[in-house]
Parts: sequence; C-alpha cells; structure tokens
Amino acid sequence: MDRQFLAIARDPQIIPGVHHYCNEWCDYCGVTARCCGYRCTELYRKRRGRKNGEPTFRTINEAVEFTREMSAAEGVRTDELDALLANPPGESGIQTDDPLAELAWQYTERVALLTAPLAPEWSITPSPRSVDGPPPMEIVLWYHVRIYMKVFRALVARDTHAGGAESDDALGCAKLALVSIDHSLEALRRLTDAFSAADHDELQRLLAQVRDQLEAKIPGARAYVRVGLDEPVACI
Repeated sequence: MDRQFLAIARDPQIIPGVHHYCNEWCDYCGVTARCCGYRCTELYRKRRGRKNGEPTFRTINEAVEFTREMSAAEGVRTDELDALLANPPGESGIQTDDPLAELAWQYTERVALLTAPLAPEWSITPSPRSVDGPPPMEIVLWYHVRIYMKVFRALVARDTHAGGAESDDALGCAKLALVSIDHSLEALRRLTDAFSAADHDELQRLLAQVRDQLEAKIPGARAYVRVGLDEPVACI
C-alpha cells in the first residue's frame, strides 16, 4: 500500500468519500484541501513530473494502478474496476436496457454536434478559474458527457446493487447527474444566441426529460446529501 496515500486518507481534515460523487471540476471546488482524491492526484503528478496542462495518466495501466492504490488507502473495494478489467478491451460487461440511458446519450450527442462548429471560439479545455465562475458554454461542455455517464451508472447501480434505487451508488450518481443537469439548464438559459431557437429548445427539452425521468426512477436522489458538497463539514 502507498504509505503517502494512506497518510493523506488518514488526515483528520479529509472529508471521507467527498470525491466519489463530485463534478471533478477542482478549479471551482472549495474543498480540494480536504479531498483525498485531489491530494493524492497532486502527489502523483508531482512524483511523475507532470506539468500544467499535461494529463495525469499517460496509460490505462497508470490510471488503474493509481485507482487501486488510492482505494486501498481509503479502504474502498474496487469490485467495479475488477469487473471492467475482467472483460476484453472495449467490452465493459456493464450495461443497462433502460431507455433513459439512451435519452441522456441523445443529449450528449446533440451538444457535441452543435458545439463542434463553434470551435475554437469555445474551447473544450477549461479556462483558468474566474471569480465570476465558468462561462455558460464551458458549463454545458463540462457536463454534457458527465451527465450521461452518471445517469448510466445510477441506472446500473439501481439494477445491480443491494438496495437498488436506495443504494448509495444509485443515489449519489443520480444526485450528481441532477445537479449537473440543473447547472446545464441554467447555462443554456444564458446561451440564447449560441444556437438556433429550435436547437436551443431541443437541448432544454432533452435535459428536462432526462431530469424528470431520473427523478422518477430514483426518487430519493434529490434528497441525498453528499457530505462536503451539499452541506458543509466542520473543520477538526
């Protein structure tokens, strides 16, 4: 086990599991100093000599090794990772036949299609942190794939985890997806000139449908509290 990762995980200032259902937008997060995922990632990047703008992992093996080491330090099982790696490349073995996943993917595809002609005016690479928060187009781009991924994971957790729709993974992933949808809808309301009226209405309609169906399929998601993200945690 990585001793430095273990020391980070045991730091009393760490909020246990705060990174499990976060939006991964560390530049706009107020709890990075208390996040095991962030601090372990920064340590890993320093060890590997990664420069600003360079990816943290250069190979899948590096990402897998990091995930296993950090999970071990946190005392978290890696059953899903093990299941993924047990299948041939390109075949995750994880699937859902719920039509909500397809609906979420439709939104992802529409955003990708509609924003492609706007590059390089709007960059997919996040700009430096702004005190006013990220611009609306950047918000839409940041979340569009993540919404699909978390909706998909929430549905799989509902169907495979003990507790079903009340399992932590189903609730946590669905809550993150709903928060991401909320941010995206608000951003789209500020982007009336970026798309045609028909395209703008379609994106909002698709997102609203994903939101409403997800709330119906995992009804406890809105009330699920992500400690450190949905409510503050006192410092020790």
